[in-house]
Amino acid sequence: MLIRAKDMLMRLTGFSTPIFWVSWSPPSSDRDAVRKFLAFLEDRRALFNPMSAEVEDHVVASIHTIREECVKAVGAVNDKAPAAEHIRAIGAACRRFLDEPYPTFDDIMERQRDPYFEREQRHGRLRHGTHPAAFFTALGEFRAFVGMRVAALSSAYDIDIRGDLTGIVPPTLADAEI
Repeated sequence: MLIRAKDMLMRLTGFSTPIFWVSWSPPSSDRDAVRKFLAFLEDRRALFNPMSAEVEDHVVASIHTIREECVKAVGAVNDKAPAAEHIRAIGAACRRFLDEPYPTFDDIMERQRDPYFEREQRHGRLRHGTHPAAFFTALGEFRAFVGMRVAALSSAYDIDIRGDLTGIVPPTLADAEI
């Protein structure tokens, strides 16, 4: 049986001498950090709430929280671990959603000369001036991207995805209706 020094250090939590006691908490594994990150995402309604129930300000706040958790999770995993790349990508997607303007669909709207489409309309759950198609397209793009990264993390670290978060993970061929 071979026990590597690195593995032994993970088992030790402290040592004592006649003068003092030294203890520390061993670093958690990358798998544990990814498991905690995925458990956090399971409770983020911006990732899976039905579109009809979404409120723009709540979605933005939720995505801010996801971005903050990405920073913590990247700090908890080894920098060279595959998880670091995927978590950084999710953080970048959060920044993109928060910083870039939603798609405008100007080319589509220009073709619609019906006066109904040109009037200013207030949508109760969106900020003034936000077009529902633009907001929901940006949110759908965000969910699809995060879903691919969640699937990659789940696969790389053999962690099951639970709850409503499964709704954003790309379907497998077995899931397809033929």
